[in-house]
Amino acid sequence: MCNKTLLLAITGLLSFSGLSLASTSLVSEESIATQKKLTSVHKLKNGTPVYVRTIPDSDILSVVVSYSFGLKDLPVGRKVLNEWYWSAKSLATKTYPKAEMFSLKEKYGLGVGCTGGIEFSTCSLDAIDDYWDKGVAVLASVIKEPAFTDEDVKLTRDRLTAKLKNTPTDPGTYSNEIINEIYYPVGHPYRLNHDEALKELEGLKKEDLNKLQSAITGANAMRIVVVTSMPADKVVKDLNAALGDIKTVKLAPVAVSAPKIDDKKTYNFHDRELPTAYIRMKFNAPGAKEKDRIGSKLLFEILSEELGEEIRTRRSLSYSVGSAILQYNAGLGLIVASTSKPKETLEAMHVVIEALKKKMYSDEEIREYKNVFATNYFLTQETHDSLSSAISSSLDYHGTTDELYELPKQLEKVTAADINRMANQYLKDFRVGVIYGRKDFEDKWATDFVSQHLASSNQKKK
Repeated sequence: MCNKTLLLAITGLLSFSGLSLASTSLVSEESIATQKKLTSVHKLKNGTPVYVRTIPDSDILSVVVSYSFGLKDLPVGRKVLNEWYWSAKSLATKTYPKAEMFSLKEKYGLGVGCTGGIEFSTCSLDAIDDYWDKGVAVLASVIKEPAFTDEDVKLTRDRLTAKLKNTPTDPGTYSNEIINEIYYPVGHPYRLNHDEALKELEGLKKEDLNKLQSAITGANAMRIVVVTSMPADKVVKDLNAALGDIKTVKLAPVAVSAPKIDDKKTYNFHDRELPTAYIRMKFNAPGAKEKDRIGSKLLFEILSEELGEEIRTRRSLSYSVGSAILQYNAGLGLIVASTSKPKETLEAMHVVIEALKKKMYSDEEIREYKNVFATNYFLTQETHDSLSSAISSSLDYHGTTDELYELPKQLEKVTAADINRMANQYLKDFRVGVIYGRKDFEDKWATDFVSQHLASSNQKKK
């Protein structure tokens, strides 16, 4: 596609979404009002909240049932249940044995499945309106009465075991565990490395899956989001019939705090003969509910762009480099790179970070970054399943859809001074993990990088 055609396509998309390239506003008040007007809030007879987002003239529907439960809420020794339970849950139910479940999914094109998350977990349904009745019946059965047959329990256990044992063979994935060993202390709610998970799995049985089913299936622990063109009254009526009899259970969410920096645990190296070094950094960043949650997203968009420009474009050190922010209740920042020149890459990262801390961007530069960020934001709402997931996430952390719909307006308030402040406030205290050949990597390259950005060391120097 030529640049002119691409620009016209993007312009059309943004206009459809309420974003204007020519406007000084990222999103119009009318667009936000329309989003809110198309979203209605209801409750099932057991108190479960239901949010229906209407998309007129669409034959597709997407349902997300979110649970206020995830990895963080399981104690050490049982954390591996999070993945095992959710993967086994949708294979068969007491009403729909495995063969029938497969047949229904195939015949009606039903996308039904469950996923265990760090802080929240979901069961979802993707279908077309014509098969809503079939789909909601299957989804309700998965939620209320998973079978956990001996066959499926063994199958999912064996798959999980194989996956965990295979983790070290993928250095890109394994680098996450290398850094987690020093980033999350033992016992932290977010921590579960593959060796820890394998050890836990040895002591767990089928009965543990059934116990977890009883413990977390309750009205006060669930929220439902439906994206559809069907009338909200019908959706709520059918959900009441299918899920309104679920009883309330008491869940006490586990509080999570950001891991404290330990000056003696800032660097971890794993020796493996590889042609490419895998570098991963983690550091504390604003969480989903903190005041800098929106501005920091823009900061990391800028950081990722600057890292790519310096390391990939200018110096040709790596084609895989970038940054991101993960916003759970305790947020964390990421910088990752794979490179055959780790020393030079670490040096370039330092240059980029220091420049970002010193630079005061112009209003025009910030505007360009905001447009790119807002474009990606609207793209996440272009499909039913991505929209339902985005709404569900907004509800999980904020209890309202306003956080999602008003994000562009909040983003407009972020200034160049905010970016400068946040860069100095958050781009520090890095923990660094590296996988590479011992003979090709000097620890000093990583420890020098860490010491240059260690807040406690900076305080001592003062």
